[in-house]
Amino acid sequence: MSAPSKTDLRLAAFVCGSISLYDVAVVVTTITGIALVSYRVDVLFPDFLVFHAAARAAIEGKLSVIYDTAALTDFQNKLYAARLPFELGFRPFLYPPPWLLGILPFGLLPIGIAVAAFLVLTATFCTIALRSMKLTWAAVLVIVTSPAAVWVVLAGQNTFLSIALLYGGLALLERKPIAAGVLLGLLAYKPQVWLLVPVALLAARAWRPLVTVATTVILLLVTSLLAFGSNTWFDFIAAARHASSGTAAAEMYARVHVHMTTLLAAAKTLGLSDQSAMTLQLLGSAVAVGVVAWVFYRHPASHARTALLVTATFLVSPYTLNYDLLLLMPATALLFLGASSKGCLPGERVVYLSVWLIPTVGLLLNYMGLPLTPLVILLFGAVAWARLRDAAKVELPQPATAR
Repeated sequence: MSAPSKTDLRLAAFVCGSISLYDVAVVVTTITGIALVSYRVDVLFPDFLVFHAAARAAIEGKLSVIYDTAALTDFQNKLYAARLPFELGFRPFLYPPPWLLGILPFGLLPIGIAVAAFLVLTATFCTIALRSMKLTWAAVLVIVTSPAAVWVVLAGQNTFLSIALLYGGLALLERKPIAAGVLLGLLAYKPQVWLLVPVALLAARAWRPLVTVATTVILLLVTSLLAFGSNTWFDFIAAARHASSGTAAAEMYARVHVHMTTLLAAAKTLGLSDQSAMTLQLLGSAVAVGVVAWVFYRHPASHARTALLVTATFLVSPYTLNYDLLLLMPATALLFLGASSKGCLPGERVVYLSVWLIPTVGLLLNYMGLPLTPLVILLFGAVAWARLRDAAKVELPQPATAR
């Protein structure tokens, strides 16, 4: 282990600052149409267009359109015809009805104002949550201007909100277990990110947060059922079942595989059969569940434990994309800052830098047939595992009130 040094922080500040300046330039030039320093983006905020269209359909009483991919895609093409350079294809809404509740107010706004308000609001929530994790303003700034954040903004995605709910909930877990349970329960709007949260709480025997999570999820289900009716839920279940089919998975892979970060996508890119790729994904999922259960059962709250939970999230889901990698950045910052005060393991700095860059570099690698993103995620998990021995010296003790 190398000796701790202020040089780490100075070098990180320079590297992250330079990357952040480039990222800001990417976003600004892409949105303004100059696009001199980034990949070509044909349609701005494509994912938010889906959210906004689903909200508009709900407001207009066209609930049957929302989970009908062809109908919703056609609805988007008509709704945004003036701003689209070409007709969209395959633009499904694959979120459960509770997410409709969250985006409904934005459907009342013109699309430009709606996307700006959505990104500003969710980024603000993200900032508040990260500050609650004792991250400095400088660290928060580089996270929200990291390469992963570029893709969150350009896609109009909800990863800022996911960070706010996940990290905010984990930060409150020991001090305010009920509030933590509410935040972690709200995260159920994005099942692929939320899936391991109940596993972690159950393994940690955090009963009060776990009960609150369950209560929050039930309230979300009931509220969405009252707001949109049972048919919308049946439509969602049918759409989710279709999305898990081989045909839908193949279509998803064909359209966005360069953005995908999963074991399934990596295996397919390397030429493995669909069956072998799914087997690898299932094995990764089983390992992820086992690691989370073991770590939360045996270890107290720590930044390393949080990092392992987030790492496992990317192994258990077959459909995470590069903008989802923003979820790793707060854990990366927290581990790096801890390592800088104690001394870094061999290669640890390289892993952190790789995690920081992979949301963009991974696109090129996937395009070249070198899907290394899962390997980088696994290496980050290995560093977090090695850091578990510092668990007794963390900022967040584990009082009995969380149980």
